[in-house]
Amino acid sequence: MRLTNPLWYLAAFLVALGSSMVGTVIAAGAWDEVRTATVTPANAPVDAAGRTLAVFTDQSQPDRTIVCSTRPADDPEAEPEEVPEATLDLSVDSSGVRWYLLAVEAESEDGLVVTCVPEDGRTDTAAYGFAVVDGFDAAGRGGRIGAIGTGAGLVLAIAVFVQRRRAAGSDA
Repeated sequence: MRLTNPLWYLAAFLVALGSSMVGTVIAAGAWDEVRTATVTPANAPVDAAGRTLAVFTDQSQPDRTIVCSTRPADDPEAEPEEVPEATLDLSVDSSGVRWYLLAVEAESEDGLVVTCVPEDGRTDTAAYGFAVVDGFDAAGRGGRIGAIGTGAGLVLAIAVFVQRRRAAGSDA
């Protein structure tokens, strides 16, 4: 098959665009579980083996950096493990309280305690909570679909360019 028709560039663009759109839809759907989660106060141990841990606060504090971490409930001397900051501003209404997403750990463990402290060390009156959700791995899958499709579109565009150059060189 000769890729010398300039419409192949359009096909390459549509492959990249379409896969990016599909990947975005799949990745956005992963957040649906977080949006509908029931938030539990952070004073309870977390049982989230292999599931996603989402950490929330009841006060939106965009001007402050809040660092959340986990450690085993049965080992208070253990080194805390920081929970990665959330990449999306999201709020959840649970039990009559509006909770704001702070951090998300894609794959967590059982028997953990969640602790959140402001990085500036000032007094903090916010309450913290967590939710354990399933299906969050779709966010990574959506990103991979978008990246692979965009790469395929780019490879097709390069193949069309090379084929057209070769065809133009043989005509001369």
